[in-house]
Amino acid sequence: MKKMNRKSVIMLVILAAFLAIPLVDSNQYHIYMLDRALLNAMIASGLVALTGLAGQMSLGHAAFYGIGAYASAIVTKTFGVPVIVGVISAAVLCLVIGMLLSIPSFKLSGFYLSLVTISFGNIVWTVIVNWYSLTGGSLGLLGIQPIRIAGRAITRTEFFYLAAAVLALIYFVTTRMARSYIGRGLRAVRDDEMAAETAGIDTKRLKLLVFSLSAIYAGIAGALYAHLSTFLSPESFVQAESANFVAMSVVGGIRHMLGGTIGGLVVTMIPEFLRVKGWEIYYLMGSSLAILVLVIMLPNGLAPSFEKFIDRLAGIDRKNGKRQVK
Repeated sequence: MKKMNRKSVIMLVILAAFLAIPLVDSNQYHIYMLDRALLNAMIASGLVALTGLAGQMSLGHAAFYGIGAYASAIVTKTFGVPVIVGVISAAVLCLVIGMLLSIPSFKLSGFYLSLVTISFGNIVWTVIVNWYSLTGGSLGLLGIQPIRIAGRAITRTEFFYLAAAVLALIYFVTTRMARSYIGRGLRAVRDDEMAAETAGIDTKRLKLLVFSLSAIYAGIAGALYAHLSTFLSPESFVQAESANFVAMSVVGGIRHMLGGTIGGLVVTMIPEFLRVKGWEIYYLMGSSLAILVLVIMLPNGLAPSFEKFIDRLAGIDRKNGKRQVK
């Protein structure tokens, strides 16, 4: 028990150190990138639930990110409603579309399901680029209202703590789901869908649930991004971003509940670290190489290794991977 308490203390110290970064680093660009990293972690956490827990592959989550962003921006800009209304509208819209996108998963899986999600992403991006009257097309959408408290636009530091709170809520919801009978059912679907159906598990309902949940996460992240940047461009939601989100979940640990958070932070910040070091010309190649090395050296992701390191500091002796979601 004392060792478990020691682990909790260590985790709290690490969390406090992370939350203190905006207080000791006043560089607004650094804080902005931390904000973006937290938003990316939300999307990657959804993919951990969808792919790592349920075994359903998606290469189109940039579409939900874009739908959430444009939905919240358009609702708040057109009707003058508070940002919270726009965020809720974005989440509801992504919920509905996520439910519809889950329907092909009833019959398809693996490579074939991936093709469906890629096509979905391309369709959404094409709509964004060509619906000028609604989205601004390739010129982008201007004049998006920022998040306000008492009539004052919040700072990037305040946004950081807001995004951290939302990410913590997402982590809590996902973890509770993974440890419940729903999580057990999703793992059964992932490991052997036919056997799960034979055992009486409603696989369609579970797929509907997890697709919808991951879509909501991406939609909320997109909505928050819209009000952080106050400008939207289609270039932020290209197909390559979907692959980037998958990379985040894999690097972090696709079958670990902390995988989305750690992967989102690491993959977002690696290119910026290379920029700071003066490698602007080669930062893309360098960051891609760093991600490749991480995947090869740590095929289970960073999260299991991080947890094992914390256990070692706390004096807890556990087999590697015991606390992974399996």
